[in-house]
Amino acid sequence: MINSIIQYILPGLSIVLSVSIVLFSAVKGRSSKTLKTFILCHILSIIWILGQILENVLSIEAHLWNATLLKYTAIIHTSATWLVFCLLYTNRIKNLRKTLAKIYIGPIFFNLVMLTNPYHGLFFLEYLAGKKTYGIIFWVHVIFSYSYILGCLIILAMALFKYDKKHKMQYILLQSSIFLPAVLNCLYITGVIQCSSDFTPTGFVFSSLIFFIGVFNYRFLDLLPFTLGTILNNIPQAIMVVDNNNNIIYANNAFNGLLPQLSPSRETITRFTESLGHRVHIDKDNSKILERFKTVATESFKGEFKFTWPNQEKPMCYSLGIIPIKKKNSITGRIIVFHDITNYKQQIDENIQKNDALSLIAQKLFEVNCCACTKPTDVEKG
Repeated sequence: MINSIIQYILPGLSIVLSVSIVLFSAVKGRSSKTLKTFILCHILSIIWILGQILENVLSIEAHLWNATLLKYTAIIHTSATWLVFCLLYTNRIKNLRKTLAKIYIGPIFFNLVMLTNPYHGLFFLEYLAGKKTYGIIFWVHVIFSYSYILGCLIILAMALFKYDKKHKMQYILLQSSIFLPAVLNCLYITGVIQCSSDFTPTGFVFSSLIFFIGVFNYRFLDLLPFTLGTILNNIPQAIMVVDNNNNIIYANNAFNGLLPQLSPSRETITRFTESLGHRVHIDKDNSKILERFKTVATESFKGEFKFTWPNQEKPMCYSLGIIPIKKKNSITGRIIVFHDITNYKQQIDENIQKNDALSLIAQKLFEVNCCACTKPTDVEKG
């Protein structure tokens, strides 16, 4: 029963969790070299586990050898990939190509030696029915791999002193997720714990759980547990996104509050502007601004947009921004942003009226004073 858990159940669970992390990272994460390397680390662990399961299932020696090649190809490159990820994660790589060449030259050599092992026996001295006796190159590979893992732990430990509590927890969790499988692998290779099957994949189960904790509690790699739509719906400004075919592809909650009688979703911008023109009063100057909604332009536009609802006397006033969406030197759409400045404009108008009233009072007082100064006194009359 214990062997079944170690050989099949825990590795299977680890594959499910690793695949979940890969899919979640690919969908929710912001594309970057760091994220791609993180995903590659988990793909290698999936290949490692699949190779391990195949070794436990297959019985024909030729098939076993192919499963071993698959498994050890992933093993050889795993520590190097984690080292690259840690360097990227802590912003310690200046020239990525040179760094990759230096780090991967060893694993590539070890992989070639393993693939050609039947001709020289330097990686496996003996390989019979899945029973392996390790050769000199294998132990050199082990030294390289553990030195890379040690490098990961040192890099992450150095980064602990630079960040706040939340980011420190990210590094601590990352250290734990790397350290645990490495310890289990070391115990298995050295024979400290005797087992018929490599139980390193068992550590990947706990590593995956640690990563999920890091993602949801500490925003590891900024893999946010909420969508971009959730973010935009919490912005007070009204936002509408239009594509090059003049289709409205998004409008946030603030926009629906701005024009409660209009639903811009799944409409064209032309129908939307026509519907708006029928429901509110828009003067000629603002009608020209309304036409800009339908115009594809390479430059941003800023201005004021006013309209009056039928049951209101004072106009609504908005600071309007139309921002082109650019991708590879071409315009793919535009973002229309409304910021309500009605109260601000009304306060300005009220202040202007008050200033005009004060100016009029001051003028009258001035005239009264002038009249008083020019009126002849009794002495002058005599």
